[in-house]
Amino acid sequence: MSRCHAEGALYTRRMTHPADSTPEGSMPIASRATRLRQGLAVVAFAVSLPVLADAGKAAAYYEDGLARFEKGDTAGAVIQLKNAIQQNQKMLSAHVLLGRALLAQTELPAAEAAFAEALKLGVSPTEIAVPRGQLLMALGRTKDLLREIQPDGLRGAALVEVLTLRATAHADEGDFKAAARTYQAAIDADPTSVRPYLSWVPFLLTQGEFSAAREAVNRAATMAPNDAQVWNLSASLRHTQGNLDAALADYDRALKLDPAHVDARVARASLLTDIKRDADAAKDLAYLAEHAKSEPRSAYLRAVLAGRKGDAAAVQSALSEVARLVDTLPPEYVNAREQLLMLGALAHHGLNAREKAKGFLDGLISRYPRNLGARRLLASIYIDEGDSARTLTTIEPVLRVRPDDPQALLLMGRAHLASKRYLRATHYLERAAEAMQGDAQVQAALGYSLLGGGQPEAGIASLEKAFAANPRDGAVGMVLTSLYMRRGDIDKALAVAQALVKGREDNLSALNLLGAIRAASGDVAGARQAYEQVLQRDPDFVPSLLNLARVDAEEGKPEAARQRLMRLFEKRKDDARVMYELGLLAQRQGNMVEGIDWLRKAAAKQPDDPRAALSLVELLAATRQPSAALNAAKEVGLRHPGNLQVQSVLGQAYLAAGDATAARQTFRDMTRLAEFDPDAQVRIGQLQLGAGYPDDAEYNIQKALTAVKAYPPALSLAVDVALARGDLAAARTALAELQRVQPDGSAAASHEAAIALAAGDTSRAVDASRRVYQRWPGPQAALALARAQFAGRNVDGAIEALQVELKRTPSTNVRRALAELLMQRGRWADARQHYEVLLASNAANIDLLNNYALVLLELGDASAAGVAEKARALAPQDPLVTDTLGWIKLRHGDVDSALGLLRDARLRAPRNPEIRYHLAEALARSGRDAEAIKELDAVLADGEVFAGVDAARRLRQQLGK
Repeated sequence: MSRCHAEGALYTRRMTHPADSTPEGSMPIASRATRLRQGLAVVAFAVSLPVLADAGKAAAYYEDGLARFEKGDTAGAVIQLKNAIQQNQKMLSAHVLLGRALLAQTELPAAEAAFAEALKLGVSPTEIAVPRGQLLMALGRTKDLLREIQPDGLRGAALVEVLTLRATAHADEGDFKAAARTYQAAIDADPTSVRPYLSWVPFLLTQGEFSAAREAVNRAATMAPNDAQVWNLSASLRHTQGNLDAALADYDRALKLDPAHVDARVARASLLTDIKRDADAAKDLAYLAEHAKSEPRSAYLRAVLAGRKGDAAAVQSALSEVARLVDTLPPEYVNAREQLLMLGALAHHGLNAREKAKGFLDGLISRYPRNLGARRLLASIYIDEGDSARTLTTIEPVLRVRPDDPQALLLMGRAHLASKRYLRATHYLERAAEAMQGDAQVQAALGYSLLGGGQPEAGIASLEKAFAANPRDGAVGMVLTSLYMRRGDIDKALAVAQALVKGREDNLSALNLLGAIRAASGDVAGARQAYEQVLQRDPDFVPSLLNLARVDAEEGKPEAARQRLMRLFEKRKDDARVMYELGLLAQRQGNMVEGIDWLRKAAAKQPDDPRAALSLVELLAATRQPSAALNAAKEVGLRHPGNLQVQSVLGQAYLAAGDATAARQTFRDMTRLAEFDPDAQVRIGQLQLGAGYPDDAEYNIQKALTAVKAYPPALSLAVDVALARGDLAAARTALAELQRVQPDGSAAASHEAAIALAAGDTSRAVDASRRVYQRWPGPQAALALARAQFAGRNVDGAIEALQVELKRTPSTNVRRALAELLMQRGRWADARQHYEVLLASNAANIDLLNNYALVLLELGDASAAGVAEKARALAPQDPLVTDTLGWIKLRHGDVDSALGLLRDARLRAPRNPEIRYHLAEALARSGRDAEAIKELDAVLADGEVFAGVDAARRLRQQLGK
């Protein structure tokens, strides 16, 4: 339940499994207050808890829906679960079960919406990994499946199912080696399960491995002789090998076991049609028309049979049905299946819907790129539509014939640039620039591409050439000034801005830019003067109005800034720029709810500008909404795949949501994008190391050192990587190189202390940390000294180090760390004083409120529950905050309220043993011993150590068998 500040932590642990441990040199675990936390930067906000319509009715509807679902009445379950949600829109368990019920009814979009809402509300992804994986596979979204559905933390049938789904997804993506490995992993996970074989056999057939397929079918039939799916597999194998009589016999056996098996019935109807047994085929098709109305394959077979009879009307009707059915399927699902693409193309072609047919052919061509005839047929349409991706496929044949065509090179480069493929864009644009010497357009495009590809110096040089060729190009000039300001080269930035304004005082954008540069340089009066000059010429010039509001805020006049922005918003209600500034201002004033609302509106209104979306991600994460933050990060990440800042935020959002695998892949993609930009590579390496991937961070170091030999930040990171690996020799080698390059730097001295600490020489670590603090005093040095003292089990020394720094200069980070240490020591009254000081200036901080509530609980202060409720109002989806409130309620005797809260916390963090123990206590006190035993057995099975483990064992003993 206890929290620590991300930057001021003396010791950290993961929010969920594995639980706290006490290795040598780590802080001992004395109470729940030891939990410290890492993540995105935290910004508090206030939000009201929704008023539940009727919790009792919601629970009753849910229980009835659950009973119906377990009996197979999914339609009734859906109705009751929707009723439950109508009563309580935040009822997490109802959203989860609704998704499963809708999936069972093949209502895929609705099921996806239900699962998305459950994730938004905070359900652990592992709880719904199987149904979400099945849903994504049904939708044909194999990339999403591989990225989002991971086997980590799964066991038994769930593990087998997820591994099988991932194997199938790998196969659909063309990674056959990964597919084979993953199928084998699924089989190894449970050798008695027939499930992997149901997907493995079709995979083997596509690979032409008929002997292996037959062997697999035989094994499956031995394990499950009465499983219709197994006999359908056998029939498919025999059908593929041309053994039609045996195939029909196996299809017959499958349908005898399960008459509703759609794939077996469609396959049998197709086989009967092929061998001209039309009457028998018609019987199967009639059954499918009645019982599988959404099956396009049977509709197409009906068209084939009607064509044989010469019934044109029936053919048209059947083809219309095929077209309708295929068109209503999700595009991802259709595009992943050649058969459906073909069905759609044939149906629309037969109906003379040429544009529709071309759409399906486009999908085919994307999977079969050697089809040059179809590529040429579609090329002009792609160009007219402004589709950059398909423009590329049109230009490529031209370049094969005329590889040095300047315009083709320029178009190719610009198409790649629009798609954020910077390396490819640079390749073509450099060739275009060589062929078109002095062309400002080519130089500008090349400059943008180089910048996007992580080559800032070369990019700036190219933009300087473009600006020299066309000094009136405001777009290039603005980019240059921004780049100069980022480098701190104010004189060059002012020179470009003045060049844009010179002789063209009516150029309001240039004049506004000049004001912005003056403001950034500290010349606020000059900035205001420039903005007012703009507004004298155009009172409605939005950028200057926005900048004046910023000047107001910087001068300590937030209300004046707000009034200015609201006046502008009344005139321009659809202007995303105004919404964005209102969001930032609201956040600055501490109104997080309003800030989120404005930023969300701004991001939706102007999705091509990532600023509002990135600010939204940051604010959602700070307000404990990791699922919502991740969704927002994914959206902006897809729109800006080549933007390193955007991708960095996406990777951190994945980490905050618990998906380390996706975060790692995102950081790897960033490494590729950054190329040999040393600063970018070091930043990415730090992200990789923070995520727990030192090998990947090592690769970033090598790329940075390749770009700039002996680059100090890279050498510093090398020490951190070696320490993370536990390789002290390598750490000392890297430190020696850093000391050679920067013999008098604080980084080397700090690393010396860190190495001593890692070696277990706490005395030396303390001495080194003290020397660093004495020479370079500051919060970070004080925190490092406190860590060293704590590692040497000198808690009082750690406390003293932080107290000394607080006397020197106030520091929020230091005070928070000190308060946490005091909690560790059980000095609750002293900790209370510090938390009250912290809350005086940051009253809505979730972590501070959570820890303060724990302190009050230990002091026996009745206001603990009220403080915890305030924290939960700010972060209703945070399982630890919810657990804190539930535990306090339980300690105060409010068992019913505690039970609801702790159930909610357990659903959001199912692998957290302490939460499950707290839930078990509440269940036991409410007389639900069986449920309590189930929770206790789960947390005690692995022998994990966590705060309260002894109490959990005692409770389990009391409850008996």
